[in-house]
Amino acid sequence: MTTELDGIAVSAGSLAPDVVDQIASSAMSLDQGERDTRANVELLARSGVLGLGAPHNHDRTLPTMAAVIAELAGHCLSTAFSVWAHRMTIEYLTEAATPWSCGASANLIGGDALGVTGMASAFKDAAGCGTLDLAATPAGDGYRLTGTLRWASNLYSDSVMVTAAQTGTGEKLVVALPLAANGVTIGNHFDLLALGSTASSFLKLDDVYVGEDQILSRDIDAFLTEVRPTFLVLQSAMCVGLARRCLDEVEPSLAGVNTAFAVEFDSLSADLAGIETQVTSFAAAVGGPTTPAKRDLLTLRLAAADVVSAAAALEIRTAGGKGYARRTDASRRFREAAFIPVQSPSEAQLRWELRSDR
Repeated sequence: MTTELDGIAVSAGSLAPDVVDQIASSAMSLDQGERDTRANVELLARSGVLGLGAPHNHDRTLPTMAAVIAELAGHCLSTAFSVWAHRMTIEYLTEAATPWSCGASANLIGGDALGVTGMASAFKDAAGCGTLDLAATPAGDGYRLTGTLRWASNLYSDSVMVTAAQTGTGEKLVVALPLAANGVTIGNHFDLLALGSTASSFLKLDDVYVGEDQILSRDIDAFLTEVRPTFLVLQSAMCVGLARRCLDEVEPSLAGVNTAFAVEFDSLSADLAGIETQVTSFAAAVGGPTTPAKRDLLTLRLAAADVVSAAAALEIRTAGGKGYARRTDASRRFREAAFIPVQSPSEAQLRWELRSDR
């Protein structure tokens, strides 16, 4: 499948070679905190790929978006993660299709601002294992939001965030707001084991006004049902891309003493191949009559997380001393993979939801 976007061919997730080279060459400096991922997101905006499949795979290009994110993850998980968060914000805005959200999504697709997905607590609340972080108080034609989001990424003063809030009467809203709004405080960016370049921190909202035109949905359950397939498919694709790169690095080293790992390598390779096929199949099915069921999506996401953790651990065990040296790609990928079990939905949440949904 090949899509022509602004003169750049994107075939099965294959980005232009110069774009790939720039992203790959930036991975170490991003890992060392010498720059941030924003420049790479802007680069991908110029490549025309950030809006693929939004919303709900309406143009049937979500498989290409998944392949792009997988390819990015194989070179730099920091970039892939920032792009995933940005792309999901586009998903929310285009799903709502309000005048305000259409203007905001156009800016994000063009790379003029970055998107922040502040929806972790909304998914936890829907699963019955958490509550919404923000309180909404009616104010004129809109609401004032107060509360703290403990973790979000792509946090810049000109970013646009989508999040959820609950009123005193129990109504739950999906809202969008610019981080430049009065009353928004962005915490100092976290110093992380990996992905420290993703502008991640906490956010405090103190009486932040959002107008009626910034309300994306008053039916949060229906909204989450629409966006969840894209959310989990693209996260799974990110896992697949990193796992594939780890195993690609392992294969040439399976000689001599490392032949002891051959059976484990073969098993992981077979598992990954099955997950890759399922990611592509699920991505293609989103928005159609056979949109994947929630349980199947959660199962795929957990399997993808498990295989990337195992693949990264295998790479370290076969890499020798370079796996322990901090400024090596093997070390970076191992630390990147350590993020996956805590990314929302965390491994604990996935297992909890699957156990509860029987």
